This record gives sequence, structure tokens and C-alpha cells, in this order.
Amino acid sequence: MNNPSTAPTNSNYDVAVIGGGPGGAALSTFLSRNGHRCIVFEQARYPRYHIGESLVPHTYGIFERLGMLPQLRASDFPVKHSVRFVSPDGKASLPFYFTETIQGDGARTWQVERSRFDCLMLDHARASGVEVHEEASVEKVLFESGRAVGVQIASKNGVPAEVRAKVVVDASGHACVIGRQLNLRCSLPELRKATVWSYFRGGKRLPGIDAGETTMFLIPGGGWFWYIPLPDDVVSVGLVADPEYVFSQSDDMETAYRREVGRCAALSERLATAERFGPVRGSRHLAYVNRQTCGDGWVMIGDARAFLDPIYSSGLFLALGSAELAAQCIDEALKSGDVSAARLGRFEGPLMKGVESVRRLIHAFYDPQFSFMEFTKRFPEQRRALIDCLVGDVIKDMSAFTNALAQMTPPPPPLGSNLPKPSAPVAAGA
Repeated sequence: MNNPSTAPTNSNYDVAVIGGGPGGAALSTFLSRNGHRCIVFEQARYPRYHIGESLVPHTYGIFERLGMLPQLRASDFPVKHSVRFVSPDGKASLPFYFTETIQGDGARTWQVERSRFDCLMLDHARASGVEVHEEASVEKVLFESGRAVGVQIASKNGVPAEVRAKVVVDASGHACVIGRQLNLRCSLPELRKATVWSYFRGGKRLPGIDAGETTMFLIPGGGWFWYIPLPDDVVSVGLVADPEYVFSQSDDMETAYRREVGRCAALSERLATAERFGPVRGSRHLAYVNRQTCGDGWVMIGDARAFLDPIYSSGLFLALGSAELAAQCIDEALKSGDVSAARLGRFEGPLMKGVESVRRLIHAFYDPQFSFMEFTKRFPEQRRALIDCLVGDVIKDMSAFTNALAQMTPPPPPLGSNLPKPSAPVAAGA
């Protein structure tokens, strides 16, 4: 492991990555293997806590290409074969088994403890030749004539250091380093949700291959709980709902969490013999997007680009998927000597089509008039596409599926069409 206080070994790199989470680790691994000099700056010291624990099966191919499958297979992370929804009256749907659309070993995935999983990813990047610096905070991205040319790193002695790079990748997650610096980040008004969560030991698990499933407990008014089995008999339990509902009686997250866990009878039954441990964590505003996600010499991936909603566990998949797609474009851009936004951002069209399919299904989920059961009855030919969304197989033509959705629930406005205007002019060179 690199000494956190050690200075970068060079002053110039091909790629500087802000953030050592799964997206940054995957992207830098792919690029390092293609012969590019990559440096990663991670603000935290690993291992560190993080939420977002459920993988989807379509990450399997990415892990295979990264060479990460042996580590995952050898881990004690619970294997996930399916997703299940439980209605507000406690009636459970049949599981959506991933084997319905995927053959072979790729039809399964894992529920991961992020502190350990993220260490596996970052250590794998190191072993692939990536230079990693922890406890290294990026103060700002450096621009010259509108093009990103490097980053400024906070120094323990008070003197900031500058590291030059041909391409800067923002993989900083919710910190949105470039988005905040250029005033690009803004909330999505049509997806206003809050979340509170904590952990239990001893929660009930289903028998057989269902023991590792993700279960969603729906509650009246459009909210829901996740129930995610983790190693060491731990389950992650979190609530997502409108902020006005979550904090209707108190602004205190602990109070809101206790109240809602007690109200959900089906969930409480699973937790009857369980013991909660650790604090209640949360966020009052989840969804956001950046007005621009790629520029000359820079690109965003994963949550640094946008975050919509955790309902389909798409966060880690989009982080890893965007990392692989962006790495391919960065590799081509560096080899051609053209790091323009047009060249770096070639992956954005296919990626955003996939994001849009997920977004349409998120809006359908929160429509009180929409029902998964009724949708599959009315459009049985779209059940496969519905499961494709649940497994992450969305970077393809999904128009037939979204057209069918539109016949049962009004589509949302185009992504970003109703964003507030920036409070100040955006200037890349600022």
C-alpha cells in the first residue's frame, strides 16, 4: 500500500483519477493495462465505510475482464440470485430470478460489504500498475484555455502540489469535484427522495438460493425498504421515501427510522429476533445530475456524473459500466493525441440511453397507478426486458420496453429539461 503522505512519483501522467472507489479503480486498471500511466487520488484511508452494497448480474462480465472473479468467488459475500418485491399488505411477489434471462455462472452476483469490496478493487488496481495515493484530497482541477490539464492536491505541510495529466477523470462519487467546481451539479426535482438506513444482526433469511436475494418491502405512499443480506449474519436495512414523509414528525433520522421499521409489519417480522447495531445514517436529498459530464481533457464516471435512485441497485453497475466505456474512449483519445470532449465523450450516447431506461422504470415504480404484475400481464413479451433492467443489461435498444411502459404510466420529462438555471456562469478555466 502506498504511504498516504508520499508525493507522486512523477509530475506528469496520462490520466489522473479523482476517487479510488470501484469506478475509479476499474477505469485506472483498464487504462494501466493498456500502457497508460495512471494515478489515483483517494481522499479517505482504506478500509472506509460506504453504502451501496448490492451488485447486479451484468457486472459479471466487467469483473471477468478486470480479472476480479477469483477474489469474489473466494469471498464470503452472499450470492444473489434474485430480487423480490413485497407489497404494503405483506404479499410477496415471486422472485425475479436472473436465470430467466441469463445462462450459466453469470446469472448470479454478490451482496458486498463495501469496505472490503472497495479494498479488493483498489488493491487490484495497484497490482495492475496503478499509482494510488490515499488521504490525498484534490482541491481543484487545473484548467488552461478551457482544457483540464491536471489537479491540485492538498498537502500536509500546507503547500499544495500540482500534478499534470493529459486527462482528468472525476470518479469522486457524491462529492462531484468537477461538478461543484464548475457549478454543474443540481438536484433533480422530479425525483426528490430521502433515505435513512442502519444494520442488524440475526435478521431472518429465506431458505436455499433465496437466502441472498434483495427484498424490497413497499410501504404506503410510494416509499420502500431494502433488505440486503451481508456477511457475518448482518443485514442492511434502509428506507427510501419522499423527504416530507420521512421527516413528517421529526427531523431526527433515528426517530424516523425507528418509526418506519416498526410500521412495516412484513419487515418487522424478518427482524423479530434481530439486534440493530451502529448508527442510523441517511441523506435528505438523493437525486442529482450534472448539466455537462464531459469536457476537453476531462470526463465524469459513476456517481460523479449523476445519481437517480437506489431502487434497482444500479449505482455500482453504472459506476463500473461507465468506467469501462470511458476507459475505452480515453485509451483511443490518448493514442490519437485528441483529448477533446467529442473524442472522450463518445461513450456517453449509449450510456445515457441505458440510464434513461432505468430512469423510466424508476418513475414507473413511484407511480401509484403502476403495477409490475399488471405490466407483465398486459405485456408478457416485455417480462424479459423488465428483468434486463433488474440485472443491468440496459446499454442496448430498449425502445419497445419503454414504449410499453408509456402505455401504463406517463413518461417523465427529458432528463435535465427542468433543471434550475446555474447561479453563476460556468467557466472551465475558473
